[in-house]
Amino acid sequence: MSTTKVFLRGAAVLALATVISKALGSVYTVLLQNMVGDLGMGLYNMAYPIYSSLLLISTAGFPVAVSKFVSEYVALGDLRTSQRIYRVSLVLLACIGFAGALTLYALAPAFAQLSGDPRAVWAIRAIAPALFVVPALSAMRGYFQGWQMMEPTGISQVVEQLVRVGTILVAASLALRWGFGAPIAAAGAAFGAVTGALAGLLVMLYFFWRQRRRGSNQAAPGHERADAGTVTLSYAQIMRKLLYYAVPVSLGALVIPVMSNVDAFTVTNLLKQGGLSQILATRDYGILSGRAFKLMMFPAALASSIGVALMPAVSEAHSLRHAEDTSARALMGLRMTLLFALPASVGLWLLARPIDVALFRDAAGYHSIQILGLATLFSTVQIALAASLQGLGAVYLPLRSLVFGVIAKVLLNFVLVPRFGIDGAAAATVGSYALAATLNFIALQRLLGLRTPWRMLLLKPLLATFVMSAFTFSLYVQWQRWHVPVPARLGAAIVTVICVAVAGVIYLLALLGAGGLMEGEVEAVPRIGRPLAGILRRLRLFPG
Repeated sequence: MSTTKVFLRGAAVLALATVISKALGSVYTVLLQNMVGDLGMGLYNMAYPIYSSLLLISTAGFPVAVSKFVSEYVALGDLRTSQRIYRVSLVLLACIGFAGALTLYALAPAFAQLSGDPRAVWAIRAIAPALFVVPALSAMRGYFQGWQMMEPTGISQVVEQLVRVGTILVAASLALRWGFGAPIAAAGAAFGAVTGALAGLLVMLYFFWRQRRRGSNQAAPGHERADAGTVTLSYAQIMRKLLYYAVPVSLGALVIPVMSNVDAFTVTNLLKQGGLSQILATRDYGILSGRAFKLMMFPAALASSIGVALMPAVSEAHSLRHAEDTSARALMGLRMTLLFALPASVGLWLLARPIDVALFRDAAGYHSIQILGLATLFSTVQIALAASLQGLGAVYLPLRSLVFGVIAKVLLNFVLVPRFGIDGAAAATVGSYALAATLNFIALQRLLGLRTPWRMLLLKPLLATFVMSAFTFSLYVQWQRWHVPVPARLGAAIVTVICVAVAGVIYLLALLGAGGLMEGEVEAVPRIGRPLAGILRRLRLFPG
């Protein structure tokens, strides 16, 4: 299978796993809320952000670092070094995870007190063991990603989420049935992170066993395997390389929640300074953070899937000094991102009102959702460009871009929020991500000397998006004229589903009609790619 097809297949697998995981996450949130009530949900949500923050600090950069260096040494045929990189990362992350788990368990009473309710200690301690398991799991995923094998990561993510959700619902239900109350029910739900991580770990161990049984640790196609006794790097050198690469990536991952915290610390205060009461200012901030930002995060998660598959592909070509292949893969990742980011962004703009009503009962936040539709475009592009830069080893450039983005976010909030309220905060987010994406693109052009094929990269997807938008807008307007006799929320859900389904079909047909989709790209889609490509080929819908 060609490298392009490997990349596209990997991105498709990870995107599908992300969709399934996010869907399961949405389902359990609603069910758990109804099961344990506001008190239990509050205690659960006091534990999970602490855990996720510590996990982000300890592991965010390491899977990326492992993936990059394994892909480089596999491409060069130095398999012993690639395996040594994995072993060092596994031991390092296991030690970090063990220390993190002990720290969280020991300091659980203090964290619970800081969170505002001492009863959260049970949930915090229940989730602490996951900090030991997840870092080791992330090292394993990084190793397979370095081999450009994304199925182990995708399958383990889905299994992890399935077991986690099952544990959350069963444990919370049993705790309440046996009369333990909301604090223990919240702890049972939090323990789902542990069982889910263990399930994901078992899946990864199965893939390691299968790979060893097949004897598949061979040099990448087209590359000579290094001498069996060759070891390019010592353990100390590997440790230094991993830390040098992982630290800026972890810092970059931390910048994203920092950008959200800018709103947490400024929006409510700025709204109050503008004359709103405490209640109204807090309500408006809740609309911004609880509705608009949550919808923006889903496309960003899909873009991260592309980034995970893209980074080792770019790193492999760069390590072999194949300049043309490196540029081609970076542009391919950017094009794949734009192919789904453009329609997602415009679709969110067009359907903001029915989506808001369907999910949140009313349309109070639809203006902010519309504006953040543009942020969806720039945030996903920024992620893809950052992945290419990381593959080239320029790990500090994406971090710098995001830091400038945060500075822009702060300044724009102070200018726009007093005048436009939460819509101004949403516009500030658009500006911050647009700046970060632009800086990343300039850096990538400078490093690779890119000749950007704007026609294939942007113009054809834009044309297909315009056609899709026209059909979607017409369908939505027609629905409003029909006055279907159903409750408002149900009607909003129905029209959203219909419009999204029709928009997907129209966009695909328009993209094929414009010659914006290649045969190899369709064939790379798992399971259905080859038969679908055969049908489209017979219909002569591919360019050339």
